[in-house]
Amino acid sequence: MRPSCEIFLLLASGAAAAEPEPNLLTSRFNLAGGVFILDTDTTLRFDANGTDLGTEFNWEDKFGKGDITRFRLDAQWRFAERHNLRAMWFGTERLATEAIDETIRWGDVTFPLGVAVSSRFAFDVYELAYDYALLRRPNYEVSGSFGVHYTELEADLQAEVTSPGQAGSVRIRDDVAVDAPLPVAGLRATVNLGRSFWLDAGAQYFYLSIDKYTGRITDFRVALTWQPRRALGFGIGYNRFAVDVDEEADDDSGKLDWKYQGPILFYSASF
Repeated sequence: MRPSCEIFLLLASGAAAAEPEPNLLTSRFNLAGGVFILDTDTTLRFDANGTDLGTEFNWEDKFGKGDITRFRLDAQWRFAERHNLRAMWFGTERLATEAIDETIRWGDVTFPLGVAVSSRFAFDVYELAYDYALLRRPNYEVSGSFGVHYTELEADLQAEVTSPGQAGSVRIRDDVAVDAPLPVAGLRATVNLGRSFWLDAGAQYFYLSIDKYTGRITDFRVALTWQPRRALGFGIGYNRFAVDVDEEADDDSGKLDWKYQGPILFYSASF
């Protein structure tokens, strides 16, 4: 091996060995991306013209259960010693066709018993939160948090049914879109367990009754991260979220009782 190559390898290995372990309590930016293995439980009701009650039913019971694996992104910016901004996003879509075991009134249409209904259920979840460190020590931090958890949800049902007079068939369809911006408040703790291991746990809750919305939200998350290098970290976590929203308006009303939960496997960077 030429001397120049040996010198380069020695310098590179020395620099890697000299790189300090990241401190998640002082790092300016933290990013985590990975897979979120979701188990959802959704109860919906879509009323006709905002007055006539629709059929309340569980979406997974009617159109299939099972885990959904989706990409999830979390980010944190520490812009001052005790101040953090956090952001999160993930989304999914599920399509299914099933023969229903009851008559379902959905918005302005009615799906009769036994008809094959094609369904689409899609959502995107965003969160933006501010953390202030109430208690800060060299190896842990406890923060109060306040933010907004914003959900965009779409649910669509359609089917071919026999037309009046048995002359043929017609396609009936209706869909609903729910945009639920709900504030959240809670506590979050980050603890250094030693050997590049970090524990992060948080809980958030809020209840809101304003304008046409009444809703409550709970959000619990815990994660264990191994971060030996700034650009090299891995972790596993668990997140459980529940939202219960009632919307009452002259032209559109309904109910959403929605839960998702599951493990998160992620790659992380801290710098």
